[in-house]
Amino acid sequence: MALPKFLQPFLPSYDISKMDLDDLYDKKLIIEAVLNQGTTKEIKWLFVTYSTREIKNVLKNPSRGCWNPRVLNFWTKFFRIKINPIIYEIAILDLNPNPKKRERWFKFIRKNASKETLKRWQELGILR
Repeated sequence: MALPKFLQPFLPSYDISKMDLDDLYDKKLIIEAVLNQGTTKEIKWLFVTYSTREIKNVLKNPSRGCWNPRVLNFWTKFFRIKINPIIYEIAILDLNPNPKKRERWFKFIRKNASKETLKRWQELGILR
């Protein structure tokens, strides 16, 4: 199913005619973009198009570096979602490099990664 044209300003880097409402990757992009930037019209459309469960899943696993802090704070409180502080911190859009924040993120990822993932990272030289 095609996306409505009024969503194009919220996804300027994408050709919305090629996006799929049901594709997991596209769904996450759409939900994050509308929650982050949408007005009442787009947010109403979002809640009609996607279930509360789908929206909550996106909020529980926010993409790195794409969220406005006030917006993420509002929606996590609205849905009563608790996000690990490190995940929350890394999800916030910040144009200033912060090596300490990145290091905390990578320690968190390394600690929570599966043995198979850690093995692959070692093979690729990501872990030393």
